[in-house]
Amino acid sequence: MLLRNSTDETATSITRENFVVPLLRSLGYNPVYTAKAEVIDGQTYAISHRAEPGDNQPPIHIIGCRLEIDKRPPSGTPRLSAHGLVQEYLNKTEHLWAIATNGFRWRLLRDSSLMTRLTYIEFDLEQILKNENFAEFGLFYRLFHRSRLPSGVDDADQCLLEYYHQEALQQGGRVRDKLRDGVEKALIQLGMGFLQHPANEHLRQRFQTSSHYEFDYYRQLLRLIYRLLFLMVAESRNLLLIGDDEEKARIYREYYSIERSRELAERPRWRREGFQDLWQGLRVTFRLFDENWRGELLGLSPLNGDLFGSKTLLDLDDCGIDNYDLMQAIRHLSLYEQRGQIRRVNYAALDVEELGSVYESLLDFHPQIVQHEGVYQFKLVFGSDRKTTGAYYTPPQLVQQLIKTALEPVIEERLNKTKSNDELERILLSLKVCDPACGSGHFLLAAARRLGKELARIRTGEAEPGSEPLKLAIRDVIQNCIYGVDINPLAVDLCKVALWIEGFPGRLPLNFLDHRIKCGNSLVGVLDISCLEDGIPDEAYKAVTGDDKKLSTQLKKRNKKERENQGQLSIDEQQQVNNVDYAQIWRQLGAIPETTPQEVRSKEKQYKEILREPNRWLKYSACNLWTTAFFLPLTEHNLQLLPTTESLNRLQREIVEKIYKSEGNYELRILNFELTKIVDAANQLAEKKHFFHWCLEFPEVFPETGEKTGFDCVLGNPPWERIKLQEKEFFTTHSAEIANAANKAAREKLIKELPKKNPELAQAFEDAKHDAEAQGKFIRESGRFLLTAVGDINTYAVFAETTRKLISSEGRVGAIVPTGIATDDTCKKFFGDLTQKQNLAILYDFENREGLFSAVHRSYKFSLLAMSGKPIKCGKFAFFLTQTRQLENQSRLFQLTPQDIALLNPNTLTCPVFRSSIDAELTKKIYQRVPVLENERCDRNPWGISFMRMFDMANDSGLFKNKAGDGLVPLYEAKMFHQFDHRWATYTDRGDTRDLIDEEKGNASFSVQPRYWVNRVEVENRLAEKWDKDWVLAFRDVTNATNERTAIFSTIPKVAVGHKAPLIFLKVNQSSISYCLFLTNMNSLILDYVVRQKIGGCSLSFFILKQLPVLPPESYTQTDIDFIVPRVLELVYTTWDMQPFAQDMGYEGEPFIWNNQRRALLRAELDAYYAKLYGLTRNELRYILDPTDVYDKDFPSETFRVLKNNEIKQFGEYRTQRLVLEAWDRIMRN
Repeated sequence: MLLRNSTDETATSITRENFVVPLLRSLGYNPVYTAKAEVIDGQTYAISHRAEPGDNQPPIHIIGCRLEIDKRPPSGTPRLSAHGLVQEYLNKTEHLWAIATNGFRWRLLRDSSLMTRLTYIEFDLEQILKNENFAEFGLFYRLFHRSRLPSGVDDADQCLLEYYHQEALQQGGRVRDKLRDGVEKALIQLGMGFLQHPANEHLRQRFQTSSHYEFDYYRQLLRLIYRLLFLMVAESRNLLLIGDDEEKARIYREYYSIERSRELAERPRWRREGFQDLWQGLRVTFRLFDENWRGELLGLSPLNGDLFGSKTLLDLDDCGIDNYDLMQAIRHLSLYEQRGQIRRVNYAALDVEELGSVYESLLDFHPQIVQHEGVYQFKLVFGSDRKTTGAYYTPPQLVQQLIKTALEPVIEERLNKTKSNDELERILLSLKVCDPACGSGHFLLAAARRLGKELARIRTGEAEPGSEPLKLAIRDVIQNCIYGVDINPLAVDLCKVALWIEGFPGRLPLNFLDHRIKCGNSLVGVLDISCLEDGIPDEAYKAVTGDDKKLSTQLKKRNKKERENQGQLSIDEQQQVNNVDYAQIWRQLGAIPETTPQEVRSKEKQYKEILREPNRWLKYSACNLWTTAFFLPLTEHNLQLLPTTESLNRLQREIVEKIYKSEGNYELRILNFELTKIVDAANQLAEKKHFFHWCLEFPEVFPETGEKTGFDCVLGNPPWERIKLQEKEFFTTHSAEIANAANKAAREKLIKELPKKNPELAQAFEDAKHDAEAQGKFIRESGRFLLTAVGDINTYAVFAETTRKLISSEGRVGAIVPTGIATDDTCKKFFGDLTQKQNLAILYDFENREGLFSAVHRSYKFSLLAMSGKPIKCGKFAFFLTQTRQLENQSRLFQLTPQDIALLNPNTLTCPVFRSSIDAELTKKIYQRVPVLENERCDRNPWGISFMRMFDMANDSGLFKNKAGDGLVPLYEAKMFHQFDHRWATYTDRGDTRDLIDEEKGNASFSVQPRYWVNRVEVENRLAEKWDKDWVLAFRDVTNATNERTAIFSTIPKVAVGHKAPLIFLKVNQSSISYCLFLTNMNSLILDYVVRQKIGGCSLSFFILKQLPVLPPESYTQTDIDFIVPRVLELVYTTWDMQPFAQDMGYEGEPFIWNNQRRALLRAELDAYYAKLYGLTRNELRYILDPTDVYDKDFPSETFRVLKNNEIKQFGEYRTQRLVLEAWDRIMRN
């Protein structure tokens, strides 16, 4: 009352002095007034108080009770609302938590620099005290107490509030899985309830008359769930009712709301079996949101749209379901169990993305209808290993970082072109953002929020707009800017639901989204319609599984001839096609407002008419013909249906007619009967395989005229999976026996028996193989994927290439992909082209060892990749990140020019993986001094190096013997040797390996025990004409950048060697001295340091090896040789079986005694000597040994951490560091 009666215009002083400050003191604070505003980046932040004396104390901003926290004061000063001021201050400083209040409303805010929505906890203290709500006041007291906030900036991440926040994030995944389980149970309950209800005989008949009705039924069940979900969210957020009529609200709540159904379902003993009145009541509730049903009498606005349309539940709407089944389903949606307690799902607080991940995880289900003794059973079966919801939940910090690196630069660049608010709004709403594998719409939601926030800022002038203008802005953005494609129609439904929930401000109908959120395979179809001019590629007729090879050859020849003759048509044969400006038509469609159900319906009607326009249908059919050539099986049965270039050209000259079936109902036809059969077959296949022709589906984005084409931003986390059919995954839903076979050989045996035992399944498997191989053929031969259709194709790479083609010359791509996009040999053409054309904006690599991506293995590496349509001078890089907040550490970030990448990886132009900018600069220095081992671009191979994989451990296993015998030699495997040590590990009688102990290594006659033996003749045959010595040089292919040592090379006896230990041959000089120098270089710490910057996975592949900086043979002086060779000889020659190597070196003595201390000294001297040969300084050598010896302990890079830790554990010191630096000092003195 005292605050309300103040005569002050804002009541600021009385609010602070008479209420807030005393209350803060009772909460344990010692608030201090801040007289001087803080200036950051030229902006003023007049935060009124601190929790305690001192600038590093948590900020508290108190405004007068007559001011609103979300709105700027009418005076225009300060420049931001109280909430906006505090939020922006947190985002720009090291402070993590703060309080903003006007006395009545108290908000707890957290740094959310990557968030696009208002994020806070609010208590309405006026209502709490007025209503004497002691429980809520207790909660307020516990959350706002001084002990919950940080004591300062330094411990901000350790305070109780931050602990609660992080714990909530970790529990999120567990809660999502619980919710998923509930939705799964609800689907089964509803599926069974409708199927088994006695009134639904017509429904059961549908399964007998249609073999594919299972999917349609499942889709309707999901849509019913989506309806319930939407209403649960909308009711819990108070979005459905218009106005403040409490009586109407009461009537809706008590008689029609989903909340009423939830309350009934949550009663533990509520049962009313044998009736279906609750379902009939629910149907009435749904109809209240139809414009024809007078829902406005209850203060409800009609929603209409797909979700509440009359055809959404076409079959279920006329069915019955028992009250018990319906209530059990709603109970499963409403409650979940956690730690033994039943909890209610708080739909008001759940992010739409979290709901999306819960539901998207269900899209892998395959519905099965089983009839047993006249009783129908509804089951859900997973198509592959069951995934958690984390498989579909991209962590929000990754999404927001991608928004920051891909979308925000586009927004900033566009808005910088004008200052007019009207023009700013027009420019913002003209932006086009797409996700080509949208799933539940996670990235589209984030983009809509970010664009919506910017639009709301423009409209309101507020840095942190209130929820109402923000909701309206997001809705407008969804209507004008958002595009999505997914191959799964269920995912498309889900994406629409997510966008409807996010963009629903109340009062307005749901957006029309059919023209923007579409079902299709983003990778299969026509991207640029001009490709039709060249005809169908001959390779479209390449035979795959199930195809007739003779027919394939005939069709290739015929099509080639047709393509050669297609430019020789007479004037009479050419048909002028009416040019229609579809881009303009589509823009006009998009401009239709959506403020009433009538406008939405009008938009839907116009969209359907455009799809059936004759000229568009002709182009659509032509694109389908072109694509079908790759997919339709090449069989005699299909001979009359297979399209060729001639049929494609004929179609484009045809006239399309409308054949009316009834008034307003017509189908489009061409006059040529034979061609009609080909077109019909192509269009049917296109619908079945979801061909997607970007140029036709979004003509306003890809106009045929000379306008700017492409999206302004493409975002997403595309699938990471191989195109090749995975047998085990296929048989999971078809045959448990085959799927669970003991091994691949056993599975293949069972598959071979299928034609006799189960011919239908055998045919289904053949069809699936054909489909997978046909898609692979399309990707390799269509001409769309010139850079990524390499090797064993993975979808993430071809998606990356597709997204790059989808953006305009000023657009950007932001994608989450495996780091292999930048480091793998199969992606070298793509990444090389990306960097050389200066289109790479950002590559931020993450290790998943902290479980940032919960469903991805902890050893997996993935990256945030941002690409630009226009050249960028230098790309930004960071590697070995585990959390997005590490990007704030500038020492982790570095830049590389195309010239830098060409210097470091001249053959592949792939990306090195540096932990810090220091590593990047040091590695570049090494490469500027020392050439790569083999430069394929300029044909320079100073060592004349070549490689051999002697025996493949799988394919050559028939040659392996389990016991030693006459004429047999051991089969060495990579794990059996180490640097300068061919006796690292031995096999035991149990079949596993163990490391040798020093006593064994001290015995010069002791040899390791292999797992297998191979005939000596097989070894000699493989080495014939390549090698005549009695020893070989090998290296470990399997390695890791974080192992104790990464590059492991060794001389070993002339024996059989497995493929994971490739052999090396040098043509420049066959002398043992050359091999000795090469071996030492490859085992040096300096080269090992460089290798660690190159390894992106677990393999030291040939392409990596060839691009390492290796001192050329001509760089060695006699002094160098005299220093290196004796030491290497002593390290290598420790057993009699290496005597041939010693003799080739000119040494005839006995093996050297194995002495660990002596060996450590010799190796340290060699490492120090090679540091000198590489031109390093002592400080650079110190850094390579241990970055924390040069920089502080928090420096982000590491080099030989595992080696250091192991030596400290074994010797009490980092022995290698001491010995190498001592050796360096001795060498430099001498």
